[in-house]
Amino acid sequence: MKKKILTLLLFVFILAPAIQAQFDKPQIQLGIGVSEPYDDLKGTYYSDEILGDFYVQTVNPDFMTKNYGGKTGLDFFGKGKINFDKYSTVRGILNLNFNTFNTFESSKNGNIGVQVININNELDTVITSVSNNYTFNNFGLGLGLEIAPTSFTNLVSPYFGGSFNFNFMSGELSRTENRVDTVAMSFSDFRMGVTFDAGIEAKVNSNFGLALGVKYDLGNLFLKNTNSGIADAIEYGKSNASMNDEEGRFYSSIYGPVLTSVRREVQSNVKEINWGTIYLAVNIGFNQPKTKKPKTQSPK
Repeated sequence: MKKKILTLLLFVFILAPAIQAQFDKPQIQLGIGVSEPYDDLKGTYYSDEILGDFYVQTVNPDFMTKNYGGKTGLDFFGKGKINFDKYSTVRGILNLNFNTFNTFESSKNGNIGVQVININNELDTVITSVSNNYTFNNFGLGLGLEIAPTSFTNLVSPYFGGSFNFNFMSGELSRTENRVDTVAMSFSDFRMGVTFDAGIEAKVNSNFGLALGVKYDLGNLFLKNTNSGIADAIEYGKSNASMNDEEGRFYSSIYGPVLTSVRREVQSNVKEINWGTIYLAVNIGFNQPKTKKPKTQSPK
């Protein structure tokens, strides 16, 4: 509840100065950063178990029920900025960003059990090799406000701000058996959240500068949901399934040390999808060159 109240206050804070703003000196900021997942975005999507005399690799039962198996990733972003005053201390922001997590985590290789009908027409389990791979992504569009209190010095200035974001989240878990057959399960949903941003910037010249900053994203403050229908089951071969980030139950066939098509009912917790980013960026300004007023001739 406190996060939602903070978000509403931020939204009002963003919109109020824009009503009477006089636009001046547009800027673009382009950057790249390293993102670290927090809260329920962070986790491990696979686990090792014992099946008979073999160690097998299976999907962690906490994956999608308690967390989203996120690891360190990258952030690519761009911001369009409009200054609200001639000193560039208050700016309106339109930002686009793409976060991809598990960037530095390689595929996980192991074995898995597979159910078969043997020659005696009996249900049996055999072991086969498997390779698992997973990624979690977010594409965000945000509107916000930024304040740089000492920007008028044209040297070095701290800045801080925030934005209200529209987030398009997605993830994909793929499984390759015997290095030849790959099948995937993917999920995607739309969420709304906020970003808090702070850093320090330095001007190289009137139209170019550098920035070093940190961001913290609360990715799914609004529109959490869990789809409990049997038709919405999480299973390999299905695309665009629900994220299931609200408390409830859903069906899935991706868990267990033995691959099976039987759908199991599982419990989903409320999950907060949050992450932090440290980034380096360049600022590109579009200041108009000053035009010299023509000299007036004195009357003879």
